[in-house]
Amino acid sequence: MKVCGIIGWYERHGRPVDPRALQLMGDALIHRGPDGSGLWIEGSIGLGHRRLAIRDLSENGRQPMCDPSLRVFVTYNGEIYNDRELRVSLEREYGFRFRTSCDTEILPYAYLAWGERMFDRLEGIFAIGLWDRANKRLLLARDGIGVKPLYFSESDNAVLFASEIKGLLAHGAIPSVLEAEALHTYFAAGHAGTKYSLLKGIEQVAPGTVLTFSQEGRAERQFWAPRREPEVEDIDTALVQLSSVLDDVVLSQLVSDVPLGVLQSGGIDSTIVSLTLARQGVAAPLFTAAFDEKSHDETEMAARIAAVAGLPHRVVPVDGLDVDSAFRAVVHHFDGQCADTGALAFYRLSQAVRRHTTVVLSGDGGDEFFCGYETYAASRIAAAVGALAPASIARTIGRFTYRLNPANESRLPASALLTRFALGLGEGGLRPHLEWRRLMPSFVARRVYGQAMRELASQTPYHEYASYYDAAGGQVLDRAMVADQRFHLQSVLAKVDAMSMAHSLEVRVPLLDRRVMELAGRISARLLHPSLKQPKYLLRRLAERLGTPHDVATARKRGFNVPISRLLRGPLRSLADRVLDDDADVLAPYLRPDEVRALWRSHRDRKADHAFALWPVLTLATWRAGLSRPERSFAAGEARALEGIS
Repeated sequence: MKVCGIIGWYERHGRPVDPRALQLMGDALIHRGPDGSGLWIEGSIGLGHRRLAIRDLSENGRQPMCDPSLRVFVTYNGEIYNDRELRVSLEREYGFRFRTSCDTEILPYAYLAWGERMFDRLEGIFAIGLWDRANKRLLLARDGIGVKPLYFSESDNAVLFASEIKGLLAHGAIPSVLEAEALHTYFAAGHAGTKYSLLKGIEQVAPGTVLTFSQEGRAERQFWAPRREPEVEDIDTALVQLSSVLDDVVLSQLVSDVPLGVLQSGGIDSTIVSLTLARQGVAAPLFTAAFDEKSHDETEMAARIAAVAGLPHRVVPVDGLDVDSAFRAVVHHFDGQCADTGALAFYRLSQAVRRHTTVVLSGDGGDEFFCGYETYAASRIAAAVGALAPASIARTIGRFTYRLNPANESRLPASALLTRFALGLGEGGLRPHLEWRRLMPSFVARRVYGQAMRELASQTPYHEYASYYDAAGGQVLDRAMVADQRFHLQSVLAKVDAMSMAHSLEVRVPLLDRRVMELAGRISARLLHPSLKQPKYLLRRLAERLGTPHDVATARKRGFNVPISRLLRGPLRSLADRVLDDDADVLAPYLRPDEVRALWRSHRDRKADHAFALWPVLTLATWRAGLSRPERSFAAGEARALEGIS
């Protein structure tokens, strides 16, 4: 098993691949794989790999890897959790003989046995590049929910792919030109969705999809997607099934030849993971981020959970460090593509945790699959009262409350909650759920959008998000959950992958195992969210069964975000002054420089709170201005020791 970086280059019409350019692509991803590298080139095809060794630390795991007949070559990033079962099946049914214990080796054999249908059988997280030498086909595939990233660029002649955009740009043939429609989604959602990037000519392999490239063109097949088909209505049945599946899943994800831990917040998702881990008798340490701002800090709650689990607990301060340097590093590792407001804290947490371990389990996915966000309560209320609140009145209320309490820098003031609810009703039409998390409100977008985006200002930025919501069917919670699973979750996953891999840290996500996701899809929303005050009800009941005190199991969710309003006016003010004021034309003609300056000055001078609207602008502008940069890398053996870890 290994989490790493992959690259590849296929020339459709026989032109030879340039080894030097392919090497540069791989070098750009060294942080993803400090333990080794490999290139394989044969004429018009080249594959590359950066290795972070997790299991079978010998040279047996070296990639790219091929089968003995030299027909199938693979470069792979991820973890296959059912590799032992697949190995037995391939040996028994097809007579294959394996040379290593590495999960990578099953991939070429699986392709020889099952073709592209192999991806339907894989349980795990993965991004795979596979070359079928006999048929001269390149296959790119990504796991069902999109935990592992995979970007590609296709022209008439060539296909390039890489785990990160910086790997593609290192090739030198792709111009860095912004795409207006993707920007429109990004300024609202903090990311461009599951299929595109912010740059013209660079796309993503969509989650649960395999793409096939050949001389004839490109074919696409979706092999998995989350869906809601509720059939489990009894709470005890649901608890028994979920507990059993989690035991199997967590056990399968403990396989590692390097140290392993858990990212423990005060939330119920990571609590479930930690308590299930403790049931396996594994004394892995729990790591918790500590914030100076008490409305964000969960260390006390996490300490109680660690005590219940009987596991060692480490508290990692994420405040009081060089925020400017960390933010620039975050932007660098995002390639400007994501503006998740929790990334800064997760970057620092990953940096500190990597000093102690190489692999961690995380509770990501619980909110989307077990109905944990407060937005689900808002959507239920909107479904009941939305028709009674005219959109024009709701918009007026939302814009009025937006201007209240500009100096309040707590996590999410009451006025901000009212603003989001009112604007959701006023702007969201029949789908207010899509508007609850919007970063840049539409009335701000109309103000700051420049000539290249002016026509988009009056259009929804959520075409992809809405397509999932509409296609899901069922009740409002069913539709909202599926939409979040397929769209909103991508921001969370991008954050987790980019920030952890910046420090060569592997994050495993048991709640996003396909076995858990499919079970969650069969459980009635009535058991997940029975009332407005009982989000994630099933997980809370399970936590109590596993020994969690009632007040901990029922505590309100806080989320893993940093106080961005305060950061913008404090440690990030110098960078914001430069990027959003002095050099505000860096995003022209997409944004209007004078309006960006005015928006920033209004926030800086505490006349308004534009923090969420400014965050994606600052992220992208810092990248475009060439001001993002990596910190000294742990992966390269140059990590700076962090003080204050207790």
